[in-house]
Amino acid sequence: MALRTAGQAQSSDSDSDVDSLFDEPCTSSLPVAIRLAPPIPGLFVPPVLLSQELEDQIMEECMRLYFDGRDVNQIMLFGRTTTDLREDIDARMGKGLPSFLIQLLHQLSTMLQPWIPCDLHDHLFPSRDAPPRARQAILNLYRPGEGISPHVDLLNRFDDGIIGVSLSGSCVMSFERVAEATRDMKQCNDLEDNQKRWDLYLPERSVLVLSKDARYSWTHAIPGRTHDLVEGEDGNQEHHLIKRGTRLSITFRWLLQGADIVGGTEG
Repeated sequence: MALRTAGQAQSSDSDSDVDSLFDEPCTSSLPVAIRLAPPIPGLFVPPVLLSQELEDQIMEECMRLYFDGRDVNQIMLFGRTTTDLREDIDARMGKGLPSFLIQLLHQLSTMLQPWIPCDLHDHLFPSRDAPPRARQAILNLYRPGEGISPHVDLLNRFDDGIIGVSLSGSCVMSFERVAEATRDMKQCNDLEDNQKRWDLYLPERSVLVLSKDARYSWTHAIPGRTHDLVEGEDGNQEHHLIKRGTRLSITFRWLLQGADIVGGTEG
């Protein structure tokens, strides 16, 4: 089970930005995050962003419906695809989900198509004649200093193919090879491919997809801190200290057959 973590308190909820020299924390213990997806099989982070207009719309709806004035930081929603030809095209994405999330799924389908394998795209965004499936959308509101512990999404509940969207703020996601996969890689001579940990910067409005090894053989986590140290643009030597703002994470996952039952442990 993944646990929400909290770091040092932060007084500002402003958008993520490059920090001032006058209030920088000590960076000696911060790992330098990369900007491009590491060579983890099944991990995709397209170098394109969702539109500002769509982000504003989704943030407004989520805050109004779920988070404003409420002492909550996580919302779970469920939908089910349908093969009923009497239903409109939105039902293919997950009947029961709010309309703004259906719109987001349509945008993600178009955005991801050039960047992920065809079979993965068909799995994430099935055709009308595909068997009905249950889809979960989980909304997490992270304030500066908060994170989530290393985990692999529950193997007995969620299928392959997970989509993560970052809105309103940025973060660094850490990937670590699970013990079994590390043992399997001991004979590998490629030092880069044999690396056990990667820290990846996820900017505001970015999207990532976890599948295959990235889904099953690597944990992912968000370290709880108020700042991230990120490599310069185009991988140059100048590092940027980026302040975290409040971030909304939206995750879409398919439930395994029989797992769409209320209750149980959430991962």
